[in-house]
Amino acid sequence: MKKITIIITLLFAIIGGDSLYGQVSMNAVTIIGNKTGFSSNSAKEIKQVFRGKYANWSTREQVIIVLPASKSSSAEIVASVIYGNTVSGVQKYWLSLVFQGRSNPPVFLDSDEEIINYVKRTSGSIGVISSGNQKVPGNLIISINN
Repeated sequence: MKKITIIITLLFAIIGGDSLYGQVSMNAVTIIGNKTGFSSNSAKEIKQVFRGKYANWSTREQVIIVLPASKSSSAEIVASVIYGNTVSGVQKYWLSLVFQGRSNPPVFLDSDEEIINYVKRTSGSIGVISSGNQKVPGNLIISINN
């Protein structure tokens, strides 16, 4: 399964004309959130949220970042799209932030379905899943403005 994910990531990079870990399109992922204070935002701002820039939303809810675990089929794509890095690079990034006391660690879950269910029941959470998942409630989807 990991080989398929890598092949898909390579395909997106080749088609998009961007570097492999540089800028795969935000169309490859769906951003979902629960009581984040917004239903749409810019790609730049979304990436800043996922990089731990904010501790609280404007609603005063704590920011809870939810990401696919390294063994998830969407982990490589999410790492590339959001962080411009590999899965191991994202893990190192978060270890550094957490050990420096600059952020709380993200919640890592094994599947898109687990991420959807966690975000659905956890106020202040924001997650990223692979695009095309039909099981996402419309009220959780955060639109990306260019």
